[in-house]
Amino acid sequence: MSLILSTDALEPNEREAYWRHIMSDTFAPVAIHSMPSGDVAGAIRASWAGRLMIAEVRSTGQDIRRTPKLIGDADNAYFQVALVAGGVGRLSQDDREAELRPGDCAVYETTRPFRWLFDDAWDVWVFSLPADSVRLTEAERRHLSARRLDGGTGLTGVVSRFLLDLARHGEDLPAEQSEQVLAHASDLVITLLGQRLGATDAVRGARHRSLLPRIKDYIHQHLDDPTLDPARIAATVHISTRYLHKLFEAEHHTVALYIRGLRLDRARRDLMDPRLAHHTIAAVAHACGFHDLSGFNRAFKAAYGVSPRDLRAPTSKGDGG
Repeated sequence: MSLILSTDALEPNEREAYWRHIMSDTFAPVAIHSMPSGDVAGAIRASWAGRLMIAEVRSTGQDIRRTPKLIGDADNAYFQVALVAGGVGRLSQDDREAELRPGDCAVYETTRPFRWLFDDAWDVWVFSLPADSVRLTEAERRHLSARRLDGGTGLTGVVSRFLLDLARHGEDLPAEQSEQVLAHASDLVITLLGQRLGATDAVRGARHRSLLPRIKDYIHQHLDDPTLDPARIAATVHISTRYLHKLFEAEHHTVALYIRGLRLDRARRDLMDPRLAHHTIAAVAHACGFHDLSGFNRAFKAAYGVSPRDLRAPTSKGDGG
């Protein structure tokens, strides 16, 4: 559902206060200076794809500031990607300033002071990602903010087109796909920043931190499927199987061992759950992704030093194989 806020229907003497209010209410509290008296005009068109907010903001020249006091007064924590569609804007954060022209992008955050300065009319798309959805450290965020990403270069153009297409069709996405879209948007932005800054180890590490939680979440959701394997997992997150194994090397175990450990732990908990006492051991094993009962029994005893049947002995009501 779209939200459209505009000064158009207001009397000239009401517009300035209203514009300050809707800018602060939509994004995060800001102070706005240098607006032409009695000649303020602006509109915000916002929509959501799950937790990702997409907004087009158009207005007259102004000086927008997020100050330490305003940050302390509110807890809005957004990692924002700005794509300039019209006009020229200067974005400042972390002792840097970037001059942005149509097609250019930059990132900034609402958790630290920033400033937008527009001398004349402007039109900017703002993609607001929850700060915790972007796997960057504090140092990396400070290093990457307020840097111009040239709209005339290849990768920036690709990312810009993706974001604008998302802006046009984000509301049509099924709700269950919203987190996946948010993850893809985050990954694209991190990849873009890595290209712009020479693909530093820090940015590569950020992509690693972004991928691994998504991979583990997918594994958790599909533990009961005996066909779950590294090739399928890699294809789902659009990486090679080799890279998937490399990600898990840092976790000090293989993909297969990680999956088996989760399945055994789930089976152990199910076997001890009195509410599931009427389920056979074979049924529990199958529900946890084990298709071979004898293999499950061996793996379980090796992991816990006791067989599934003995673990369940006190409530042996459903322990038939």
